[in-house]
Amino acid sequence: MSLAVFLSVFCLSIIFNLPGKILIPWFSANKAEHPIASPNNLSEATREPSVVTTADNLPLSKESYKLEEEKDYEQLISDNQVIGINEDSTQSESNESDLTVNRAETEEESFTTSSLGTSGPSKIEAKYANIGIAVANTYVNIREEASTDSDILGKLYKNAAAEILENDGDWYLIESGSVKGYVSSDYIKTGIPDNELITKYAQLSIQVTVDGLNVRKEPDTESDRITVIYKNEIYPVIKLQEDWIEIEITDEEETGYISSDHADLITKFENAISKEEEQELARLALEKEQKIQQQAKEKEQKRKQEEERVKKETEIKQREETSYSDEDLKLLACLVHAEAGSQSYEGKLAVANVVLNRVKSSKYPNTIKNVIYQRGQFSVASSGSLKKQLNNYSNYKSNSQLLSIKAAKAALEGDNNIGNRLYFNSYKAAVAKGYDKKANSVKLENHLFW
Repeated sequence: MSLAVFLSVFCLSIIFNLPGKILIPWFSANKAEHPIASPNNLSEATREPSVVTTADNLPLSKESYKLEEEKDYEQLISDNQVIGINEDSTQSESNESDLTVNRAETEEESFTTSSLGTSGPSKIEAKYANIGIAVANTYVNIREEASTDSDILGKLYKNAAAEILENDGDWYLIESGSVKGYVSSDYIKTGIPDNELITKYAQLSIQVTVDGLNVRKEPDTESDRITVIYKNEIYPVIKLQEDWIEIEITDEEETGYISSDHADLITKFENAISKEEEQELARLALEKEQKIQQQAKEKEQKRKQEEERVKKETEIKQREETSYSDEDLKLLACLVHAEAGSQSYEGKLAVANVVLNRVKSSKYPNTIKNVIYQRGQFSVASSGSLKKQLNNYSNYKSNSQLLSIKAAKAALEGDNNIGNRLYFNSYKAAVAKGYDKKANSVKLENHLFW
């Protein structure tokens, strides 16, 4: 081979790219993302740093670069295909076959999650063309053969979906979930428009297809941005619009709008239930019901046991009387009314006995007055509530006031319904502090004693 021929072939291989090589475009295949400028295709004026933005709000100047690059790339592909055919037709046919296979794989994959971009409608139509919805009042039986005498394989409940495989007279051969069999065509609605089918009968969610996607307060690129969601994240759909989708931002407990160009729509229909699955569900439901009943029974037993314990431990027992003056009776009665004015006689008697138990305990002062006014013990003594009752004691005449005097006097004379317990608090506050866990704690009215 002469040197001139060798150099010619060598130069052609550099300029046109030899068969078997694939030209790699210098722009993003996804129109939602920024083009990547080829250093060889752009002039010095256009060589500027990429602007990083999230999808739905791209700079216009970058869009113009993308359009120019797409045109250049299409021309390069066209030129390369012509050269490839001229040089090696066999190789060209092989490449074309490979491209066809790849295209088919891409289209088949798109049926799994419906694209919401410009190619979306045709793919959605293909995906849902054979979907039927059960319209029976409750369910329609799925049978092994196209006959009402045939064995039942499962049930397709109202509004559940099935793929129609064949039409056999008045029967459809369908597949839904794990069940494949025949259903009467009278109970299956077909020909439902895609939009109605997915919005009325499917549970919808979206999966983000770009690295970062703005969530807007309103369906407008000028609207405030709520947050950014990221590639492959999935969110529930609230509403579909022409170019926007309202979604639920679960973590932030609010809703927002995303551009429909940058997400895949995921549809989930209710499926049929096989005979075996239904039996298993029935077994689990029965097991759950029995467990609930058993728990309720145990709870009631514990309640009754606690009720008996409290009743026994709060029975009025007689003990030695406490010597007292009229001032002691007045002070104790006013404390009882300040602490338990709205409660029953038993509740009032218990409060009075806490004071007397402390008088008899070595841990506390040995007089009624000193016990009641001990710092940090009875809040009513420092809040002004006790003083108010003392000032009004001579006017006590209501049933509740007279009951407070009766309970205080009975306690002083030896009636005791809480044993040797030294403490009490409002039930809610006591439980919050864990005092209800104490072995000697008992609940009387709105107080817990221990």
